Amino acid sequence: MFNKVFCIGFNKTGTSSMHRLFTELGLASFHGYYSHIPVTDPLYRQFQCFSDGDQHDFALLDRTFPGSRFIVTTRPLDAWLVSRIRHVEQRRRIGATGPMREEYDADPALAVRRWVESRLAYHQRVSAYFAGRPGSLLVIDICTTRDPAQACATITRFLGLAQPEGLQLPHENALLPDAPATGVRTKAEVRAEVGAALAALGLSPEQCGAAFP
Repeated sequence: MFNKVFCIGFNKTGTSSMHRLFTELGLASFHGYYSHIPVTDPLYRQFQCFSDGDQHDFALLDRTFPGSRFIVTTRPLDAWLVSRIRHVEQRRRIGATGPMREEYDADPALAVRRWVESRLAYHQRVSAYFAGRPGSLLVIDICTTRDPAQACATITRFLGLAQPEGLQLPHENALLPDAPATGVRTKAEVRAEVGAALAALGLSPEQCGAAFP
């Protein structure tokens, strides 16, 4: 049996769906930017599963909570960038701020470049740290899967849990692709911006569509 479950992927990779899945499995789950919460905080005694955040100190979590399982939720690079930008536009629409919006609003092209570089470097660190430990790390793309039931089975099997009959992976926080709220562009519109930005970085189509690392 595992100690804790830490989702250590970036935001906009299905972290809300993971939180909902943990809850439906009967696990005490916390969804929020726990990557900035010290490991000594009582929060870690109250919950068993954690999701959302930015770049996590997974090595510290591993040392502090031995026997834990780590899940990197991810998605193709170009789709992840599209989702991030539309999330920024949604926050702008409702008047919410935050580091990601501030970074993008200041210089969209520079923000996208930094997001790409930080994601690649972070994924490489995760891969190197957990090398040879397949029982400790699961890398999964739940955002573009065509078989939610199979994705759910992969997660429960990794955790050593039985999958309740009929349970499928929830899909939370999805913005409509073709009927956006005012001020939020469609996926197709944002995809054009992302494509140009990735081309300027000299990334190949294979790199643009890669989910990990």
